[in-house]
Amino acid sequence: MKRRLLVHVDDDPDLAFLLERGLSVSGISNWSFQFIEGGAAALDYLERVKAGEAEAPTLLLLDIKMPKVNGFDVLQWVNQNLPGIPAIMLSSSELIEDRLRARDLGSRGYFSKGNIFTELIEFLRAWDETAFAHKDDSPEVNRKR
Repeated sequence: MKRRLLVHVDDDPDLAFLLERGLSVSGISNWSFQFIEGGAAALDYLERVKAGEAEAPTLLLLDIKMPKVNGFDVLQWVNQNLPGIPAIMLSSSELIEDRLRARDLGSRGYFSKGNIFTELIEFLRAWDETAFAHKDDSPEVNRKR
């Protein structure tokens, strides 16, 4: 089974530790985890992906509320520059405005930090059955287009 890369962008390394631990305990072995601290660092990484200098993530997991460059900024950049990379939001915000804005900017899902990642882990477990996990949407395919 092909290993998938989940890139988590957040300004809270403690939350990233908990998420990585949750993935490990859940037994999902076909996902590797990479944490990037903050939106500016995420954009640097994504520029390297675009240039073919870094591995493209299978899925981006973005926090909304980060200083300077927020998750919406990263999401908008991804959809304009690397549209084949799906992104979902993991946020403490329960505001309908944030959910709608995320959807309008191209987010493929929205998960709350308020739970213990159960919904997110089930989403990752069912990845192959989701509509946007098909090979035609993979970053490698889109990079060659």
